[in-house]
Amino acid sequence: MTDNGTYPLTYIGYYEAECRPVRGTVPIEEQVTIYVNGQTLVRLNCTPVLLEELALGLLFNEGLIEGIEDVAALELSPRGQCMDVWLRGEVELPQMRIITSGCSGGVTFEDAPVMLSQLASEMHILPQQVVGLMEQLTHGTLLYSRTGGIHTAALADGERILWTAEDIGRHNTIDKLAGICLREGHPSRDHILLTTGRVSSEMVHKAARMGVPVVISRTSPTSMSVRLAGTCGITLIGYTRRRSFRVYTHEERIVAAVREQ
Repeated sequence: MTDNGTYPLTYIGYYEAECRPVRGTVPIEEQVTIYVNGQTLVRLNCTPVLLEELALGLLFNEGLIEGIEDVAALELSPRGQCMDVWLRGEVELPQMRIITSGCSGGVTFEDAPVMLSQLASEMHILPQQVVGLMEQLTHGTLLYSRTGGIHTAALADGERILWTAEDIGRHNTIDKLAGICLREGHPSRDHILLTTGRVSSEMVHKAARMGVPVVISRTSPTSMSVRLAGTCGITLIGYTRRRSFRVYTHEERIVAAVREQ
């Protein structure tokens, strides 16, 4: 195992009538347990990079913390399989866990104390920005370019990508982004979230928690994610290609879609 999320190995490659050993890599998958104030919160299958950011972002997106100031200490075990988070105050951990959709799916909590309201944002985006940012995301997938089998998510300001996270779990990538913003003291609000994976309802929930008014995917949303994005005031875009994309909710943020009165 290496510290960059890749696992070196030798596989047999078949090329028409020829086969030969090939040195390559696959993405690392490990189970990491997150403890909060000494109690088990969740076990996640993930790519073991940005683990502190993953823990912070998960706690924030599930409403267990409001900011980095709520965290007293983070302790990662020497083998990287346990993350202890110590908060400055007592917190009642949620009990009803929901295993989310997709391979290596994430976890959300039905009884977590998160109240979502409709986002109020003045952000608008041009069609060329939508496709341009997705092209930037595609070119910035470091782990995917080495191994394949990795999801990528990023936060952008409309012109350029600011932060990127990769993981075998698409939900984990968003939690890692939230954790990066918390640790670096940058607000996630009024940024654009890009993802290479299918957009499920819990991913829209995380975006709303982060104050993100625009979510752009390379693939499809689900029915629940469309309904939730409509309720939360999020512009949800899917199937983004070089010359086309689909807007499922709140198309008024796409400048070309705003009709003159």
